[in-house]
Amino acid sequence: MATQGNDPPTSAGDMFISRMRETYDFEPHEHALLLAAASTLDEIDSMEQALATSGPVIKGSTGQDRVNPLIPALANHRLTLLRVLRQLNIEGEAPVQQTPAQRAASAKARDAANARWGNARGA
Repeated sequence: MATQGNDPPTSAGDMFISRMRETYDFEPHEHALLLAAASTLDEIDSMEQALATSGPVIKGSTGQDRVNPLIPALANHRLTLLRVLRQLNIEGEAPVQQTPAQRAASAKARDAANARWGNARGA
């Protein structure tokens, strides 16, 4: 987040802050969350660039192929970003409309999970 003064935003975090400040009015205590989200976005961007260069599989210490540690790190950063955005209570776009088949599949999956854990409806 290197934007200073009237310079145009250059990083993902700077652009995020710029868009959010144009769209929402934040309370003073929310500015720290906004900065945390922007910093996390910049870290995600850096890790994605590094992953694009190094690839999803790297060589381990004994020459074996192993998953690039950036992959789980990216997943953790994305979860962190999601949690921060939830704390900011930023409204997203209109809810995604599901087709009847998608709703049925979701209901079946929910019922199966409830049955697995003994949480049948009405019990």
